[in-house]
Amino acid sequence: MAATTTNYTEIQDEEANASFLLGKRDVLLNNYQSACDHLSKACERIVKLRGKDTVPELAEPYFYYGQALLYLSLSEQQVFGSDIVKDTDNDENEIIEEEDIQEQEENADGKEEEQEDDSIPDDENVNDLERAFEILECAHMIFSNMSETSPNDAHIITRLADIHVMLADICNENGDHENALSHVLKAIELQETLNEQQRYRLLAESYYKLGLIYELISKFSEAMESFTKAIDAINQAIQQLNGDDKEAEREELKSLLPSIELKLNDAKSSIAEQHLIIQARKILSGTNNTTDTKTLEAPAKDITLNIRHKRPIADTENDEEANKKVKNE
Repeated sequence: MAATTTNYTEIQDEEANASFLLGKRDVLLNNYQSACDHLSKACERIVKLRGKDTVPELAEPYFYYGQALLYLSLSEQQVFGSDIVKDTDNDENEIIEEEDIQEQEENADGKEEEQEDDSIPDDENVNDLERAFEILECAHMIFSNMSETSPNDAHIITRLADIHVMLADICNENGDHENALSHVLKAIELQETLNEQQRYRLLAESYYKLGLIYELISKFSEAMESFTKAIDAINQAIQQLNGDDKEAEREELKSLLPSIELKLNDAKSSIAEQHLIIQARKILSGTNNTTDTKTLEAPAKDITLNIRHKRPIADTENDEEANKKVKNE
């Protein structure tokens, strides 16, 4: 009997497993700093026990650890006036954060606020992103190795796709939009292989992110197509949720549609603006006349076949006779 994914990735050590479960819980509760602490301990423990960092036991801890590092970095970039990321499981953090808020309110000239804003150096966020990228690539390597023996395992496929989506987020944050695009396309390719009940929600997110990336690189037609596919995927997911007990889930999905439709309309507007800019440039450069337009729009005629076409035999014989006359003269 073949081993299941759960058997492959099950953490045998109780201490490591306890840290992993705490970290996983913190990720789900958005307590990313605490999650990083627990998950790093779990990973270190497993590596120490197994003697290498590529064992299947590390697949899930690496996945959640990379996710926690990514979201921690993103959340830190949104913090203003405090270097503490909110952690509901850590009372000390709550006390420190309250003290920071009181200091900001008492300081009329705003100097304390500036110091606290600068207390998170830019490279700290970059380091978190770099670590997240490295950890997620390790997770990708382990899941990829597992997929060789279980190529149709839905859990492995989903994990690999999720990793590509997160790697795309990191690339986007670093301004590497081309690689971000590549990662999302790989995620979509994997998600398309899942059964219909699983894939539509995942595809909706991936197509939405794909549209955002296309927007960033000013490919608005592709962005419009991606947002349209995201809307279609959500509608497909809604249709599959039958029964009164699924009403809340259906409403949740429906609530996502307006924001995606707004992005779709933005992409359409951007295409129209691009067209107007092109027309304006033609007018300013004096090329907006009938002759020039026809010249620009007319495709170049392919004369390759004409060049390669053999000349008639009669023409060839006439040329030979003419050459003889010249020689005789």
